[in-house]
Amino acid sequence: MHSHGDHPVNRYAWGGLGVPARKLTAAEVGLPDFTPQQSGNGGIFALSSHQRAREALAFGLSMDEPGFNIFVVGEDRSGRMTATVEFLKDAVSSRPRPSDWIYLYNFRQPHRPRPYRLPAGVGRLFRDRMAALLPQLREALERAFESDSYQTKLRTRSERLRNEIARRLEALREDAERHGLELAPTPQGGIAVAVRAAGGDGTAEAPPAETDARQEIMQRLIETNRWAAREQAALAEWARELTRAVADQATSGLLGALVEEFSGHPGLARWLTEMRVDILETVDRWRTRSGAEADETEEPVEQRYAVNLLVDRTDDPHPTVVVEPSPSEETLFGRIEYRQVKGALKTDFTLIRAGALHRANGGVLVLRAEALANDAGLWARLKAALRDREIRVEPTGRAGPLPIAGEPRPRPIPLDLKVVIVGAPRWYYAFFSVDPEFQTYFKVKADIDVDMDATPENVACYAALIQDMAAARQGARCDEGALRYLLGVAARWAGHRDKLSAQFERVEDLLSEAIQLQDGSPQGGTQPLVLSAPAVAAAVASRRRRNARVEDRLHENIARGTVMIDTQGEAVGQINALTVRDLGDHAFGAPIRVTARASVGRLGIINIERDTTLGGPIQQKGVMVLQGFLAGRFARRIPLSFNCSLTFEQNYGGVEGDSASIAELLAILSDLAGLPLRQDLAITGSVNQRGQAQAVGGIHHKIEGFFRTCTDAGALTGTQGVVIPAANEINLVLRDEVADAVAADRFHIWSVETVDEAIELFTGVPAGQMDAKGDYPPDSVYGRVAAELMKFDRILAERVRG
Repeated sequence: MHSHGDHPVNRYAWGGLGVPARKLTAAEVGLPDFTPQQSGNGGIFALSSHQRAREALAFGLSMDEPGFNIFVVGEDRSGRMTATVEFLKDAVSSRPRPSDWIYLYNFRQPHRPRPYRLPAGVGRLFRDRMAALLPQLREALERAFESDSYQTKLRTRSERLRNEIARRLEALREDAERHGLELAPTPQGGIAVAVRAAGGDGTAEAPPAETDARQEIMQRLIETNRWAAREQAALAEWARELTRAVADQATSGLLGALVEEFSGHPGLARWLTEMRVDILETVDRWRTRSGAEADETEEPVEQRYAVNLLVDRTDDPHPTVVVEPSPSEETLFGRIEYRQVKGALKTDFTLIRAGALHRANGGVLVLRAEALANDAGLWARLKAALRDREIRVEPTGRAGPLPIAGEPRPRPIPLDLKVVIVGAPRWYYAFFSVDPEFQTYFKVKADIDVDMDATPENVACYAALIQDMAAARQGARCDEGALRYLLGVAARWAGHRDKLSAQFERVEDLLSEAIQLQDGSPQGGTQPLVLSAPAVAAAVASRRRRNARVEDRLHENIARGTVMIDTQGEAVGQINALTVRDLGDHAFGAPIRVTARASVGRLGIINIERDTTLGGPIQQKGVMVLQGFLAGRFARRIPLSFNCSLTFEQNYGGVEGDSASIAELLAILSDLAGLPLRQDLAITGSVNQRGQAQAVGGIHHKIEGFFRTCTDAGALTGTQGVVIPAANEINLVLRDEVADAVAADRFHIWSVETVDEAIELFTGVPAGQMDAKGDYPPDSVYGRVAAELMKFDRILAERVRG
């Protein structure tokens, strides 16, 4: 090998070096070429990414024990809600219809209306029958009370009593006159015994003696009054009984027919019997006013017999899957409505309205995790409902703290359903799983994988889903090239050449954009649009253009030299590391310069990012791992005697992660060995204490970021490229322009398994193998580092002795 300082230009051709880094081909770095079979079907849940969730959902639905509700965990844009709802609807399609629910007046406790469970369709039938019955009852009662027979009976008995009272009073008056007394009316309406008035000559007659006659007349008057009161009370009772009998006779046929029709429903039969008794007890209200004549502030008598059809299953062939997008107290548990009558709020049991729990009862209720997590009170009340297995409707929908007279407090309805919460992992782990009661009520977790293996079955199903998405857009379809391109993009989003992203909604959005950008139009507007690969590529480029403002500004600063990055030449203690920035709607990579400066000392590596609190804990750990690597390689016989300041140049924000640790190590080794590092290469990767290169994330963004930096600096030189850990080879899914440059041998991707391979690639000098004595070859990288460290140690030792 050539010594440092006289390396020929072609010293990176690997002649005489150790195990070289592997140079990847274009086929290994570009979009994977999937060939879909057009026989895939079964929907999203047929994909292996959803298999675990599918099994969990099926298990949860099969369990009748309380608490086996389900939480579906899936990444954003993965179609988790759509897929879950479709699966649930299919699962319940073979189950029997759930029940209707009605609220009826409670004759014993009017403020506590009672719920009744009825077979599907019976609730509407009963409501309609009652709505038709009530006018018939009023008409029948009015006709009965206006009949000659009823009126004659009342009049005859009343006149008989009046005549008898008059006869007795007349006889008493005559007896009083014979004794010089008279019966005189009083201002209070009674009758008193008074002395007869004076004669016509103006002289008063002598008052009668206080005899027994007067006392007898008064006693007889008292007894007559008592008798009259008793008879009038008896008459009133007789009239009531007559009215009840007439009312019973008038309504028995109508009510009897209804009781017979609904005799198969014991609850309704009992309530109709109670209604019959209540009509007889309140019959006077039917007689005095009709519904039209009643005071609007007074509840019509028919109102108490109305049917509040809370949940109607007439048109539901099977249990329902209810999705409540914005759950609240009212939308979930129901509400009580109020109406204004002459400035006052009025309500009754007919104004009880169902919530999502009522509508889903007997089926499945689907809720979004974020909506529950943002309302702790609602979450607590939902848990209480699941605990008690009942739905309570509370009067929460009005202003004012005071209760309203007659405000109903409905009896709760038994709750029998499955609750399925759908949400992202961040909600599951940050809010729900930390609740100690969560596992009591949600015992089943349905976890959707973020990606899936690109098996022929998955690829075929995925392709069929894409075609379904296209067909939903005015009957469009994808040609084979478009399908392959979309599947390749799905692999890129998965960050794996052998996997596909489960974020179907992102694919659907891209498909919509591609259809919009498709060149040409259906001829005559009658032929379906056929989407091609160039249209998909144009959509990808258009989206990137829209979202890449920050990326463009950063690379503009690099091209101008404001941010110093070299893409040619070599330098000691200086290397191009790679970073990724994720802005939410756009992620991109860019190079960053890492430098190391070694000197005599015993502090070891000085992490400037840590000392300035710009380094996160993982970044700091990565630097500490470097210290362990150096100690293992060079401190077996002497202590590590050096200082080395390490930093990310022109970094004014935080740094986190250890993906630059292999770059940091190469910069340190370069400065200690005095060997320059290639600046036409960039490197990413983590390293462990044994010098093995470890996989990192965002690999394709990082490579593309350095590729752009090189192209912005001018034409590619043919030597430029990126070094990655071998473990990341499977994650390479690069954009077309990078893959094309690799194919043309104008840009290169190298993979390494150890730091030894990386240092040889960057310096052109063998890393060096330790011999039996623990020494490295003097011309190797490690031999030069060991020599420099030994020199530092001697300087320190001499300084101590001196």
